[in-house]
Amino acid sequence: MTVLITGGAGFIGQHLARRLVADGHSVLALDTLLGQVHVDPQASVAAFPGPVIVGDVADASAWTDLPQVNAVVHLAAETGTGQSMYEVERYHRVNVEGTARAGAFAADRGIPLVALSSRAVYGEGRHGCLIHGVAFGAPCCAHTAPEASREADPHHPVSVYGETKSEGEAALGPVGAAVPVTIIRPQNVIGPGQALHNPYTGVLAAFLAMLKEGKPLTLYGAGTQTRDFLHVEDLAALIAWALATPPQPGRPRVLNAGSGVRTTLLELARYAAAGAPVPTYGITHLDIHRAGDIDHACADLTLVRAVGAPLPRWTTADAVADFVAASWDKTGAPASAWDGALGELRERGLTS
Repeated sequence: MTVLITGGAGFIGQHLARRLVADGHSVLALDTLLGQVHVDPQASVAAFPGPVIVGDVADASAWTDLPQVNAVVHLAAETGTGQSMYEVERYHRVNVEGTARAGAFAADRGIPLVALSSRAVYGEGRHGCLIHGVAFGAPCCAHTAPEASREADPHHPVSVYGETKSEGEAALGPVGAAVPVTIIRPQNVIGPGQALHNPYTGVLAAFLAMLKEGKPLTLYGAGTQTRDFLHVEDLAALIAWALATPPQPGRPRVLNAGSGVRTTLLELARYAAAGAPVPTYGITHLDIHRAGDIDHACADLTLVRAVGAPLPRWTTADAVADFVAASWDKTGAPASAWDGALGELRERGLTS
């Protein structure tokens, strides 16, 4: 099988491509090689185990002369939550229009599509309340506790990024009636190869920069916010499974992707510090909230188990240690780059 991977030269795409090639498939990538993501575009091309076609998924012309393929994995996306709050048109163009074009291509060719959405569609997600029962989005009152989000839960995005991912899913609705469509909603994906120079995504890259510079790790708020961290190899395994076991046309499938385990940002910082090969300098807190940020996120994996999809193998602690060990000697942005990204939000009135 030959698989087209949009955004294939990026972090997740590289891991998926190697996984598919090891399984006996051929791959090619459609990628813009955007500088914000690819600090060395030629190195990204060289690392990909197949042809890389330079093109923008939101441009109709990028799809016209592609070679014959047997399936599409749509990864290409703009992913910075904070940046999305002021780069609205850019995020809509790529995440909605680009997704619609990927779906149209799959439908026209009559081939399966696996598309990555995001846990951001859930916003603050599901909450259980002793008084009001289950609530979605913002907590209903002080008696609520966060619960893991399920695939059938309503969408309540709080960022432009989340809104565009939700709209992208909707754009694939008609496609799912014609060809097999699987939508995967990853939580926070981490691992070797993730961008170390992009200050708009990835708290772990920020922690790595601080550790390498001998600075304390800075947390926004108390650090009690929770996230669900997924090793990129576990996500690649799930995508490969989705390609190998497509649903029937007319029965599109939506699956969460995560560890199913909540980790506080304070715990994440401690995992990162434990993985550093140098002395560390503690943790500091900055009392600030960025527009688009949420307090809690975690994936319910009940449906993933029910359909027989592969479950995650990496613990969060081991995944963080793997990232730190693999990334320690790599060049990345200085810690000040994240200060700069925060400053951009402040200037636009997007912090409180």
